[in-house]
Amino acid sequence: MNRHATMFLVGLLTAAAVQATETNAPAPAAATEPPPVHVATPPENPAEDNVGPVILEAMTLMSKQGLKFEAKLAQRAAIQAVLKTADPRGRVLTEKELAALQQEQRGVFFDAGVTVAYTTNGWRVANIASNTPAANTILKPGDALLALDGVAISSQKLVSVFAPLRSSSEAAARLKIKSAADGKETELDIKRAALPTPAVDSAEAWPFQLAYLRLNGVHEGCAADLSAQLVKWAGEQRFGLVFDLRGANGTSLADAAAIAGLWAENGQPLFKITDRKNKEIEAFKAKHVAAPLDLTVIVLVDGETRGAAEALAAALAGALREGMLVGQPTAGDPRLREFLALPSGLQLYVATRKLVTGDGRRYDGSEGVVPDIRVGAGEEVLDFEAERTKPDTLPEEKHDRFLRGRARGDATLQRALDILRGIKALKQRATDNAKTPTR
Repeated sequence: MNRHATMFLVGLLTAAAVQATETNAPAPAAATEPPPVHVATPPENPAEDNVGPVILEAMTLMSKQGLKFEAKLAQRAAIQAVLKTADPRGRVLTEKELAALQQEQRGVFFDAGVTVAYTTNGWRVANIASNTPAANTILKPGDALLALDGVAISSQKLVSVFAPLRSSSEAAARLKIKSAADGKETELDIKRAALPTPAVDSAEAWPFQLAYLRLNGVHEGCAADLSAQLVKWAGEQRFGLVFDLRGANGTSLADAAAIAGLWAENGQPLFKITDRKNKEIEAFKAKHVAAPLDLTVIVLVDGETRGAAEALAAALAGALREGMLVGQPTAGDPRLREFLALPSGLQLYVATRKLVTGDGRRYDGSEGVVPDIRVGAGEEVLDFEAERTKPDTLPEEKHDRFLRGRARGDATLQRALDILRGIKALKQRATDNAKTPTR
């Protein structure tokens, strides 16, 4: 629906609201001219001419039957209904909703400034940022995190080092901890404050020449630090990387391209942004002088992967030679939507652009990036720890226990680890066979 159609519909709904009010009001003492009601110019497309009149007719009939409606709610519902026919995932936002969405895209959440890390002894406090609410409590690095808001941590899926204390609201978090100093268990409330979330949530070196990198979002300037870490791991001869984009957002398409370009040849097209008529707006290519990274990648995605992080996932899906996407389809919102202000004060959040990857895949906001291997949100996770009857003695056994513990309760991460280790084993077998061919 074009802007003229939107203006026309808003005008008609306003007129209907005025008419409904006059229908239910008592007759005036003397006939007076009704106040003029501005109705916007009808849409240019004749096929859309009947949208406004049909809605107006329905509202008039309801008024005649004594059915009352709230004009603002009716206006928003009508606009939302028309918007959904053009962009099923589009939204109509109030000023408050608009501000919250923009804050989320920038990576600003209510947080206590605490990060946690997984160890062989469970999840523990890794760091407490200064000048944050948690810095003025008894919480210390090394303390074990036992429960959050009354729910045992051992029963939760913690894929993020920030997630336990991050929220979309400023409500305090109720923690149960075990002191690293004296082993005493304590419950305390930690206040949350609006804090910018760093682009990198976690960068972990794992056993078996593996690594794990989780992003909170692809924000402006983050590609430089990420590139340095990835190049470092490649230089250490690490075989594979779990690149976790679940729940990631962000606004910088340039940084998304810079990250994806590390696995592509210099000058290779990564993706471009076009308008709805396929006219190119901006194109992104790989820009580096070094050879592509020799690092097998499993990219984790889900329905909350959106924004520039979703564009990164789409680019990687088209650029990776040794890697794949695992998880659930992404949100269908890879920085293709714009905010269009309506005269009523509402905002349309609507897809006005398209994203086309280097290998020709097209995304217009109607659907997300589909992973190569889907893992259901409620998929059962096997508990290998229950099968162990002997203590670990070999380093390989201890390393395996660590990885299984790290992925416990997380079916997607467990699947990614199984795939990476399987690929590594096959490559090692091929290498061994090449050295000692059978006779």
